[in-house]
Amino acid sequence: MSIEPNSGRDLDLNARLDALEASQRAEAPRPRAIFERETRRVRIPPGGELPESAALLERFYGGGFTVREKKPMVVDTRRSSGPYMVSVDARPLTLLDACSQIATQTHGFYHPGIVKALYTGRFEHCLWSNPDTTVHHVPELAAYEEALERLAPPALDHVSFVCAGGAEANEKALRIARLHAPPPVNGPRRRVLAFRDGFHGRTLATLGATWNPEKRAPFEFAGYEAVFSRADLGEVERLLDARGHEIYAIVVEPMQAEGGDVYLRREFLLGLCQLARARKLPLVVDEVQTGFATGGPFFWWTRLGLGGDEATAPDILTCAKKACLGVVLSRWPDPESNQVHVASALRGLIQLETSRDQAYLEQLLRPRAEALAEAFPGLVGDVRLAGTALAFDLPDSAAQTAFIDQRYQRGLMTYPAGERTIRFRFSAAWDERVVDDLFKRIHESLARLSDKTAKDWAPEGQSPDSDPAVIVRPIEERDWPQIMVIENASYEPARRDSEAYLRRAATTGLGLCAVDTATGAILGFCFGGPLEGFRGVSGASQDERLGLGDTFYSADVTVAEAARSRGVGRLLKRAQVQWAKVHGFSFVSGRNRVGTTDAMASLNRSYGAFPVARLTHQYEGNALADYYRIPLVPPPAPKTPPDEGILDLASGLQQPFGPAPAFMASHELVGPTASKINLSNYATIDTVHYTEHLRLVAPRGTGHMYFTTSRDETVDKALRCLRLSRPQGQLAVGLEGGYLGHVTAAARSLSDPAGFGDGLALFEFPRLPHPEADLAGFEAGLKDLVEKQGADKLLGLFVEVVGERSGRVLAGETARALAAACKAHDIPLVLVETASGCYRGGTSAWGVDALPADVVPDMVLWYPGGQIGHIFVGDRYFIKKPLVLISTWDGDELSAVRAHEHLRAARRLDLGEAIAALDELLQRDVLPACPGARLGGVGLYRTITFPSVALAEAVDQACLHRGLYLGNGLPDTLVFAPPLTISPATITGDLRRRVLAAIDEARSPA
Repeated sequence: MSIEPNSGRDLDLNARLDALEASQRAEAPRPRAIFERETRRVRIPPGGELPESAALLERFYGGGFTVREKKPMVVDTRRSSGPYMVSVDARPLTLLDACSQIATQTHGFYHPGIVKALYTGRFEHCLWSNPDTTVHHVPELAAYEEALERLAPPALDHVSFVCAGGAEANEKALRIARLHAPPPVNGPRRRVLAFRDGFHGRTLATLGATWNPEKRAPFEFAGYEAVFSRADLGEVERLLDARGHEIYAIVVEPMQAEGGDVYLRREFLLGLCQLARARKLPLVVDEVQTGFATGGPFFWWTRLGLGGDEATAPDILTCAKKACLGVVLSRWPDPESNQVHVASALRGLIQLETSRDQAYLEQLLRPRAEALAEAFPGLVGDVRLAGTALAFDLPDSAAQTAFIDQRYQRGLMTYPAGERTIRFRFSAAWDERVVDDLFKRIHESLARLSDKTAKDWAPEGQSPDSDPAVIVRPIEERDWPQIMVIENASYEPARRDSEAYLRRAATTGLGLCAVDTATGAILGFCFGGPLEGFRGVSGASQDERLGLGDTFYSADVTVAEAARSRGVGRLLKRAQVQWAKVHGFSFVSGRNRVGTTDAMASLNRSYGAFPVARLTHQYEGNALADYYRIPLVPPPAPKTPPDEGILDLASGLQQPFGPAPAFMASHELVGPTASKINLSNYATIDTVHYTEHLRLVAPRGTGHMYFTTSRDETVDKALRCLRLSRPQGQLAVGLEGGYLGHVTAAARSLSDPAGFGDGLALFEFPRLPHPEADLAGFEAGLKDLVEKQGADKLLGLFVEVVGERSGRVLAGETARALAAACKAHDIPLVLVETASGCYRGGTSAWGVDALPADVVPDMVLWYPGGQIGHIFVGDRYFIKKPLVLISTWDGDELSAVRAHEHLRAARRLDLGEAIAALDELLQRDVLPACPGARLGGVGLYRTITFPSVALAEAVDQACLHRGLYLGNGLPDTLVFAPPLTISPATITGDLRRRVLAAIDEARSPA
């Protein structure tokens, strides 16, 4: 079964997509380009004008396709570095990101540890595609789990990961907690005890536990509202006495970040822990924004002297932000396995490994924070500092607004919290010079709170990076006397290079000098050559690339003292790097003495240098030096996996082009991987390009789109969106066999629980018979539901075009009848395209294209894999008010790049023969071999439902014994979801042989 395209429409659409792709590829950053990153200064263009950003944002908004809610700078992740966030503009806005993407980054932009990992092969299995973590053992996740277990408080022996971040981590924590709550008394336990000023996420269960009434109230469900308490043990005890029978968990942040950086007292938290134990209520500690050494120690809980023993350890502890996905540490195991983005998990692991690099910050910040309070008595109050987290209060919300409104003009990015708090989150990328620069800007902001001109733009950092009167040329014989004068004047004896050494470097490699064209004076010089010519030099002699012939060693870059404000070093380094690239080198390496070459180290970082090793006993003494590497090429392509006889038909949704699609080599991936940013606040050129593509292919009936960070979040955000237009709505409606996700309470409550752990649902969302199996039962069930509840109480009907776990298909007259029933009762129709999108049905992007023309959804949900999801929505239910439906990340730039390339590549595939071959195999061979089995699915997503669960399990195991991986659907159902590139010959040959042998084994008597 495949989709028949509307040929006229598709020809026109294909032409437009071809033109769009051509223009985007011409505009996109090149994988082999040399990017100069900002490592020195804030830059504010005249008038704050950002023409390139403005034009890209208009393309992103697409005339109302997305909500106008992004900040005005489109972020360039290839030019941003450390604390410096840079816009894409030719005259960029460069800000000090003093919130580190709201505590997401441990080392700012272009994390050196992540970059090093990219070039040493740690991302080999997860950069070009995302492994399905529910199918295969993933070493990166195992290593992350082991690292967290070593750091976890006693008794928190179980680690689980979820995709989207903090909200999903807390949803999973509440799911586990509810399983281990005391038995129900006088009705089910549906509420949590939470605290004023707390914030736990924007999915429905976590938003319900969030204090801010403006954010929470529009989305509460009757009977599930949280019980809120002040941070007072007496009040907590009274509430537990009165309402403890309704409560299944207590959730608390030890530092309430969104509520205003409220530091809860150790005595209170210890007492809360004791109360929870006495009542046998699970205690969930939310460290989404405080974990990973944000407060100094790895967990804020341990900063307070808690968690050193079982008695003071919480039952569950959650992290996200710097973890780069959701982390749940628990006394109890997770009843389900979860799909996550492995590249984000590896980023989180690297941030864990390097989290101690932030330890110096509190000592660096404290005197400056105290001086700030002294400088503004009566204005700056309650300065509080812990680790990387700094906050202070202003007198009122008007002062808070006045401070925030001049962020861009002052060259910094920070955020408000609570009603009058200004908060900061630093990272290991901040040194003393940059911290001092920031505090000067904070001082000026405070001094100008009442200044009506504070929002006027004053250009900054607009001077050229180098003096146009300086040129760089090859060294000539007559230059040597001046060169040696500069060398000897610049370095102490232990660091001086001899003339013979420098001449040898120039002869075997490169020697350049910078010359003042007005005077002819030599201002500086650089030398270097192939690494193999420096075998006797510390660092070079230990370099793992020695002997490969791909590394240029920078032996010397020196600038005369009198010329050090003219950009001479930059001119020399630029020329050196360009020469190395032109001459076929893949890397530039060198060493910088720690503490005396900060300017040169910064210059090297601007060209992408990352540290390889810290060298000791350098320069004939006890000096330290950092050996660095500058990459001039993309990270290495994944190696061809060994032929282990594996045939994977389980991972097709996460890896629609297999584990290493070659087309990913055409995209620059270092920037999006090494700099995780909050896409809820910022666009990038990659997300703009992706959104333009999605706008052209948006499913029928939809003209708008929201981003999410996961599959489950598409459900929660869709329900929030619908609730704003249907304020009386209390129920979402699903179908038997349906699957919307199993992490958030909303997604769990819509999914069929078969095959999952106990107590999957929280909300009592009804499920109706699938119309493919029982159309009359569906229609009668919907009618009865409307009569009992009222149509206005129903938020929407959620239906998969192809059932991911059931294989049930919405098609033809059945689809028409379902849509008509929704229309008759005025119930929004929400279609789910996870198993049918991205051309898996044959020739069209969406399964909805195969439905009758009068089947027009109100929403379409699509999870393309990785750490991103989409909600397409029509005019009626589109909420265009900014910031109402955001989440912290709203996707992931690397995941967006992958999904975009998947759409581009899938459009060009002819899947007809593969679809026909798979259909023939299943119809003619598999079904006759399994009497009573049912074939489901469409195109290259097919299912076999066996007559019994036991037979399905036996076939699955027999397939695994033959190296054939099939997906797991409902307990009696196996899934065939191959990569889109599977050949018909593989289907009719290898796949046929293995699956029929497996069925024969499974059906044979033991």
